[in-house]
Amino acid sequence: MAALGFDLKLIIAYTINFVILMVALRAFAYKPIMEMLEKRKSEIANGLAAAEKVREKAELERAKFQEELEKARRASQEEAAKIAQATAGMREQILEKARQEAEEIKAKARAEIEAERQAAQAEIRRQLAELTVELTRKMVGQTVDEGKQHELIGQFLSEMGD
Repeated sequence: MAALGFDLKLIIAYTINFVILMVALRAFAYKPIMEMLEKRKSEIANGLAAAEKVREKAELERAKFQEELEKARRASQEEAAKIAQATAGMREQILEKARQEAEEIKAKARAEIEAERQAAQAEIRRQLAELTVELTRKMVGQTVDEGKQHELIGQFLSEMGD
């Protein structure tokens, strides 16, 4: 091997040095590096687990928020329906009150018309009675006493009423 440029003592020395270097590296460098890599791997796994927990918690919060939002929507729709129903009820009450007031006004107007009609009839009867008395005086040419006047007026009015 010497002819090839290899010295056996040197190769053995290099081999021993290499083994010592490997043992030293394993003891002083490989083990700490592996521990550091294992620690890093553990931290990454913990970080991923924490991120997954946060994602799950966020998903639960989102679901809870959606549920509360849906409850709020339903509650607002129910409230709107109640308000609409109450408004419709109030509208009906107002319309009914307006109808009643209109009927009262009509009834009052009818009563006033009837009172005015009766007053007009009474006035017409009174004037007719006066005319009748006056006409009777002129036709008979004499004065009719008060008792006779009442009798003639009553007879005339009873004939007019029929």
